[in-house]
Amino acid sequence: MITSRELDTMFGAVGAAPAALPSGPVADAGPVGFWPCDLRDRVPAPVVRYFAHSLLPGAPVVPGVRLRMRGRLRLGRLWLPFRAEEDLAPRCAFRWSARVAGLISGADSGGAGPGRMHWALGPRISLVDAHGPDVSRSAAGRCGAEAIWAPAAVLPGPGVSWSALDDRTLRVRFAVGDTPVDLEYRLDGAGHLRAFRTMRWGDPDGTGRWDWHPFGGTITATRLFGTSMAPASGAVGWYPDGPDARRREFFRFRLTALAPTSGIP
Repeated sequence: MITSRELDTMFGAVGAAPAALPSGPVADAGPVGFWPCDLRDRVPAPVVRYFAHSLLPGAPVVPGVRLRMRGRLRLGRLWLPFRAEEDLAPRCAFRWSARVAGLISGADSGGAGPGRMHWALGPRISLVDAHGPDVSRSAAGRCGAEAIWAPAAVLPGPGVSWSALDDRTLRVRFAVGDTPVDLEYRLDGAGHLRAFRTMRWGDPDGTGRWDWHPFGGTITATRLFGTSMAPASGAVGWYPDGPDARRREFFRFRLTALAPTSGIP
């Protein structure tokens, strides 16, 4: 377990004098900065440790991030290469735009508002144009699950509840619009995220019957992007703890860029 002495070593003793602020008029102060010591008496120690390893001191506290990634996406039995860009605000909205196999292009979007999947082969042949209540609820769950890439957007506060199930398992709950998000984070000994789990609305077997299903991913590497230590590679799928979890993977990624942003997609 993490002790008070370890926290004091990481963040300074409680009651230590803060650094003096510069005197004189202040112009645009910009985003609030993250300081892990601010969390010490508000959440369990494993939660403090997670944020201390995910955000550098002074990192901007903003609602979103802009991502670039590449990887492979499973369509049927085929794994096809993709390159993508994403604007993500995990409590509000996302838009993931990609080019798949050099031929298919389009975007997934959603969050607190309507969700949509729109993909085409070339400029004229529409492959998918899905929307409606089920797609929107599923997109909201995906939006919330992608908080793994934007820890500053889900810091403990109004509407965001963190708890520790044990020293390496955390739980965070919030809502994306009217869709509840309940995420489990599994950490390694250093406090880095190694897996996430949640329940997401969907129809993973294509039966036409939508319901809540286990959903999650495994993180194979983390990397520092500016002021954030983020999941840099991994795989995502349905029923990640099931006997055929590998077969149910549909998304394998490698993050190439991440930057904080105040914009909402």
